[in-house]
Amino acid sequence: MVDTFAAQLVGALERSWPAVARQNQLPPPGYWQVWLLLAGRGFGKTRTLAEWVCSQVASGGASRIALVAATAADARDVLVEGESGILAVAPPWCRPVYESSRRRLTWPNGAIATTFSAEEPERLRGPQHDAAVCDELGSWARPETWDMLQFGLRLGRSPRCLVATTPRPTRLIRELLAREGRDVVVTRGSTYENRANLAPGFFDQVIRKYEGTRLGRQELLAEFLEDTPGALWNRDQLDLCRRERPAGLQRVVVAIDPAATSGEDADETGIVVAGKDGDGHGYVLADLSGRYSPADWARRAIAAYRAHQADRVVAEVNNGGDMVEATLRMVFQHPVHRGACVTRQGRARRAGGCAL
Repeated sequence: MVDTFAAQLVGALERSWPAVARQNQLPPPGYWQVWLLLAGRGFGKTRTLAEWVCSQVASGGASRIALVAATAADARDVLVEGESGILAVAPPWCRPVYESSRRRLTWPNGAIATTFSAEEPERLRGPQHDAAVCDELGSWARPETWDMLQFGLRLGRSPRCLVATTPRPTRLIRELLAREGRDVVVTRGSTYENRANLAPGFFDQVIRKYEGTRLGRQELLAEFLEDTPGALWNRDQLDLCRRERPAGLQRVVVAIDPAATSGEDADETGIVVAGKDGDGHGYVLADLSGRYSPADWARRAIAAYRAHQADRVVAEVNNGGDMVEATLRMVFQHPVHRGACVTRQGRARRAGGCAL
């Protein structure tokens, strides 16, 4: 009887997550508020998220947990019911009850986890949590969901958040990487590390096709690639061109490329300040682009016009030239606007440089 129990205990310990997980799948030591796990496809990100949630519940480290994924279906099908989801990895003695209609998991000790979709940031406006996991942050359509989640992480002595994602050059991921070494710990991993647990055909077909490509570097090796294919300039080129602002610029213009609509899902309105010196060299002095209402981008453009003592405001007239001028005149009565028709798609924001 004793030997049987001991054998079962040994077997359970050998199969436990701390025993089978790779080192970069286990929580990092020390102080952190955000654990950012940047890893390739098939690395085991979902398993890491699920095991961390279960360990937090079992240890009493968390009792109100937010499970946030790109969509409601992802939260249910991957984080909760997936092959490596919470229901699959939870031990029998601490298995939650899942109520799909309430988006809720309830554990025997009273801990509760609720699923949320990154497409619905307002659902996070009221709830409070002491822990959260975020699946595939790089693919979230509504970045403001992250802000709403952070406002609600206010329970307990040290609320924490685990983010697991394939790296994409989004604003959120850039901001988290900039906090590395302060309150963010970054762990990196590739697809190759989990080869033993992946189908052989996956490596024979997928790896062979994408290995060595830019997409493969991002999706398999989890490299953070900031430059966009087909971009006019990359960051290395821009860094080589950085200079102190020269004195005595002969001409300064503010260029506007207005978005057709406004709101959270609208394109950005491009606002760039550019100048030219006596030798004909051009300088980008400021980039104030962002998502604004027409009145807001007009105020920002006029503020830049004044701050940089510009000679003119130019705008792309293909997208409502009369509207641009009328909007600017609502904010500033003096004639500062000149149209600039730019017809090649994707090149509109070069209008400021051309107007010099």
